[in-house]
Amino acid sequence: MSELFSAKSEQEVSDFVFENYNKNNPLELVGHNSKKIGRIIQASQTLSMDSMSGIIEYFPEELYIKVLPGTSVNEIETALKEKNQFLGFEPNDLGYIYSGKSNPGSIGGVVACNLSGPGRFKNGALRDHILGFKAVNGSGARIKSGGTVVKNVTGYDLSKVISGSYGTLCAITEINLKVSPIPEYEETFLVNNVNYIQALEIFQIALDTSLEISGACFFPQNNVSFFTLNDVKKDSSALGLRVQGPKSSVVERIQSLKKIFKDRSVIILDMYQTSIFWREIKNLEGYSNTGGYICKVSLPITNMRNFINHFENIEYKYFLDWGGNIAWCLLPSLEDLEQMRIFCLKHDGHLTVLRADDNFRKSEEFLTSSDAQLRLLSKKLKESFDPKGILNPNKMYAGI
Repeated sequence: MSELFSAKSEQEVSDFVFENYNKNNPLELVGHNSKKIGRIIQASQTLSMDSMSGIIEYFPEELYIKVLPGTSVNEIETALKEKNQFLGFEPNDLGYIYSGKSNPGSIGGVVACNLSGPGRFKNGALRDHILGFKAVNGSGARIKSGGTVVKNVTGYDLSKVISGSYGTLCAITEINLKVSPIPEYEETFLVNNVNYIQALEIFQIALDTSLEISGACFFPQNNVSFFTLNDVKKDSSALGLRVQGPKSSVVERIQSLKKIFKDRSVIILDMYQTSIFWREIKNLEGYSNTGGYICKVSLPITNMRNFINHFENIEYKYFLDWGGNIAWCLLPSLEDLEQMRIFCLKHDGHLTVLRADDNFRKSEEFLTSSDAQLRLLSKKLKESFDPKGILNPNKMYAGI
C-alpha cells in the first residue's frame, strides 16, 4: 500500500515531486480515481491532485475557462451550461463501464486520457481545446505551455503532448480550456436496415456534402439494444447522422439528407431524443453492467471494413463512431482481444484497452499501435520531461 500525499497547491506538488526525484522514488499520480485505464503502477508514494479543485476564472464572452486539475467535470459542465456553453469535445463519462453509473471524474484525468466523445468528429479532440496549462515535471520544475522550453522537445505543441500522456510526463496543476456555445437545435437522421458496408458508404456520401454533420455512428442489429430510446428499432441496424445549429438550418439540412437518401428507411429523432441518443453513445452506457473487455479500435476507413469482416464470426459487440474511423468493442475473451491487437499492428491501426481485469493490467500493455515511431517519441518525451522516470512509471508501456 503506497503512502498518499494530497497536494493543495502547485508549490506543494513541486516540493513533493522534487523530494521524490532526489530519492528516486516512483510516484503514482491520481485524481478522482474514476478511470481504470493503463497498466497498474508499483509505487511507494501516491500524489493525489484531488484537493486542487475549483474554477479559477471563466469568461463566457471570451470562450475560455481556467480550472484546477482536480475540478470535477460535472462542476465545469454545470457552470458552462448556465451560460449556454459546453465542452465541444464532449468528454466521455466512463463511469458507466466501470461502475454502471455516471462518474466522469476530474478534468485532469480527462486530459491525461485525452477523452473525446462524438463531438471530436466536428469540433476536434480534447487536445485541440487546450489553450494552455501549468504543470510540474518529473524533476519538480514548474512548466507552462508557451512559456517554458523543455529540453529536446522544442517544436512540439506542449498542450498536445500532455493530452493522452496518462500522467507519465508531468503533474498538471492548471488547465485553460476553450469552450463553445451550445447549439440552438439538433436532430438525428437515423437510417435503418443497412449493413456495415452500406454504412461506410453512407458516411462517405454524407460527409462529403456541405451539410456539416456533427456526429456519425453505426450500430449493427446485434448491438441496437445499447439504446434505451423506444424510437430506435431493436430489430434493425441503426446509422445516425447528427445535425446541429439554428433550427431553420437544421430542418433544411435534414430535408437535404432525406433527398440524398430517399430510398432508405429513415427516422428523425427530435432534439430531446437526439440528446439522449448521443449521450448514451458518448458514455458507452450500453456497455454498463457487462463483463469482458472494452477497447477502442482506430483504423483508416478502408481497413475498418476489413476489420469488421475479419471478426464477423466471433462473439462480440461493436459500434462505429467518428464517421467510421473508430470502433468501440465489447469482447468476452482475452484471445479475441489479442487477435484484434494483431490486426491493428498489421493494418495501420491503434487499439486502446479501456476496461480489463487487474491481471491484464499488471502484465499486458493497454496501448497497441502500428506506428513504431510513436513508442520512440513517447520514450524521448519521457526522458525530457521525467529524466529519472518517477512519474507513473510503466503506465503507458513497459519502461515508459
